[in-house]
Amino acid sequence: MKTKLLNKRLFIFDLDGTILDTIGDIAAAVNSALAVYGFPKRSVREVQSYLGNGSLMLMKRAIPVERDDDFCREVREHFRRAYETGMYESTAAYGGICELIDELNSLGAVCAVISNKDDKNAVPMVKRYFGERFAYVRGVRGDTDRKPNPEVTLSVIRELGFTPEQTVFIGDGIADCEVSKNAGTEFVPIGYGYTENGRLFDASGKAPCESVAELKRVLIECFKRSEGADD
Repeated sequence: MKTKLLNKRLFIFDLDGTILDTIGDIAAAVNSALAVYGFPKRSVREVQSYLGNGSLMLMKRAIPVERDDDFCREVREHFRRAYETGMYESTAAYGGICELIDELNSLGAVCAVISNKDDKNAVPMVKRYFGERFAYVRGVRGDTDRKPNPEVTLSVIRELGFTPEQTVFIGDGIADCEVSKNAGTEFVPIGYGYTENGRLFDASGKAPCESVAELKRVLIECFKRSEGADD
């Protein structure tokens, strides 16, 4: 008798723009940091376009003049302090995400979060909005952790007892698409997040999910497809 090898799937979610709408609080912290140096404010849309590669790159893109890494790290410290005091002001879970995770968990899937947000912010934030729904949450602990470097993703996959072939990475950013390719996982792009859909389609070759309802349909199909896979 054949043994089912893929009767469980690991679903790894990005955080910002995928499960949580965080842009308002991020933009406020960016502008707080820029104001310290007399730089002009950035619009929410501008800040949204700077996301995807971690807080240092966010500030490099937001600073209106070219400066060295040491200066950008200095500005980032102001951003980090401002964000930590205001990261729950307007942030909210996308409607239907809690129910989606609950359904995946009820089917026997395992759900995790990997974010380019600082780990000390990502972990409590996910707990605040999602309780214990996710089996593992990991943010950035050092600059080399950032997506699209696949090392963190691969270590989480191993720690949770899966293989890349059993894993689906879900995200709204180019870095999410790239880390999925680098780690060898399936990728599901998000179209309601912070990356322009055309760019995400060009990077992934897939039409992004335009709503949580569509995402739910796609992920349930992924799970059912894997459930029927035999050795």
